[in-house]
Amino acid sequence: MEWLNYHHLYYFSVIAREGGVAPAARKLKLTHSTLSAQLRALEVHFGAPLFERRGKRLVLTAFGADAAAYAADIFRLGRELNDVAKGRGAATRGALRIGVVAGMPKTLVNHLLGPVLDGPDFAVALRQDDPGRLLEALSGGGLHLVLTNDVPTAPPGATLHTHPLGETDILLFASRALARRVGAAFPASLGSVPFILPLPGSPFRRRLDAWFARHGLAVRAKVEVDDAGLLRALGVAGRGVFPVRSALRAEIEDLRGLEEIGACDGVSEPYFAVTTERRVRHPGVSAIIDIARSELNVAPPR
Repeated sequence: MEWLNYHHLYYFSVIAREGGVAPAARKLKLTHSTLSAQLRALEVHFGAPLFERRGKRLVLTAFGADAAAYAADIFRLGRELNDVAKGRGAATRGALRIGVVAGMPKTLVNHLLGPVLDGPDFAVALRQDDPGRLLEALSGGGLHLVLTNDVPTAPPGATLHTHPLGETDILLFASRALARRVGAAFPASLGSVPFILPLPGSPFRRRLDAWFARHGLAVRAKVEVDDAGLLRALGVAGRGVFPVRSALRAEIEDLRGLEEIGACDGVSEPYFAVTTERRVRHPGVSAIIDIARSELNVAPPR
């Protein structure tokens, strides 16, 4: 059996996390030359480079990014094993760590995560944050999966794989009083009513703004909010016309006093699962992707 030197692997993981040999050497209180030698020994063992130099920076190779993800899992499991052995926690080998981009609607996330939340096989840790920080955590092995509603941009030196889950159309809802003001002149009459909208620059808002521009509409945003649940609550309270993903239409139609006033033709919101693997191996991640594609009517790639 060919044994892996875990000291070398640990030093490599610190170099990857700290962004270079010099900061890692300071962190570990080792000399630069000692740490460089350990890194070279690990690359010789693997028979593949872990970093490439771009100017003055060390950047993970594609294999290096995979190795960093494995290292993060290996040392996390080691910490968990120590905790279990000392009675400080229950075994969490099956824990599934998922990042959710802040703009994703919470009810849709709850639905997409049903396969792992409803079963006994996995403990699930959810983290909500901006896309950049989540993708950094994913590339460093801190997450198994990131769910996003925009095409992701991988951090420098990282290799990530995007799995399309599907998309949903965008509808506009309002209280009955506001719906009467819109009337049959939709969408031209939308300039006469207040709106509850996502924050400018967010993926959802950019799609809506493009639709407004295409129809020559100058709408008035009474409130702009970064939380989908709060946006819906304000809309339900009658404070403005508000957008609803069609995948969540049934939830809105069950509420009294609201009416659908029209669809944003040609506008849809896509959803993606992002992993460090092209071929997903974690059964929980596979289940999430499969059910999402089924619910959002997207066939898996061949």
